[in-house]
Amino acid sequence: MPLHKTEAVVIHTIKLGEADKIATLFTKELGKIKAVAKGARRIKSRFGSSLEPFTHINTTLFEKGNYNLLRIRQADIIQPFFHIREDFEKIIYGLYFLELIDKFLLERDVNKGIFSFLIDTLNHLNNNDELKRLFILFGIKFLKLSGYQYRFDKCISCGDAPLILFFSAYKGGLICDSCAKNNRQGILPINKGTALYLSSIQKQEAVTEETADAMNEAVEIIKGIFADIIGRPLMSQEFINKVKG
Repeated sequence: MPLHKTEAVVIHTIKLGEADKIATLFTKELGKIKAVAKGARRIKSRFGSSLEPFTHINTTLFEKGNYNLLRIRQADIIQPFFHIREDFEKIIYGLYFLELIDKFLLERDVNKGIFSFLIDTLNHLNNNDELKRLFILFGIKFLKLSGYQYRFDKCISCGDAPLILFFSAYKGGLICDSCAKNNRQGILPINKGTALYLSSIQKQEAVTEETADAMNEAVEIIKGIFADIIGRPLMSQEFINKVKG
């Protein structure tokens, strides 16, 4: 009965039987896994609040029977991220981040870079109120860490940088008016300022102008990218639409 000790972030849990839970965890050493927590729903459970979504834990797991479903022996809280839980908007954004992790990563696919990035993101979400900016920064870097590189500085087809621009998640970036004339299906107009804003963030350059309009449009572009990759909008996206203001 081999033991596995690792850091983890709780993505979500579901009920199992009368007293147990199945937790989906993103772990540092094993990647995304599912694990049973026996008795976790009992009032005096030894797990306490350690298996609540967002919680950063140290956990000990073991294999028993079904290789795809581990057992949780112990879970100790490293960081509960209380400020996220106390703020409705932060909960919504946090759930979006966790849902992305769940949809993008395969089970047992270890990615320590994304794990560290998620911990950093949750810390920022816990301690800061600039949620739209965090969403944009998260989106751009998460895409890069996941192997996706979209072009925000020039037309993906011809390489020009005209004033009239469109964006295509399917094609992978900006499209100029000339290249878009023959096929406008699946493309959206994008403001030049928004394209420059996203390009600056992607290249980690200083952002000279960060307007509310550019940020709002950037959020929509990033949500559209993730919906295109996954094949549908995320469930938590509907809640972000309601709170984005």
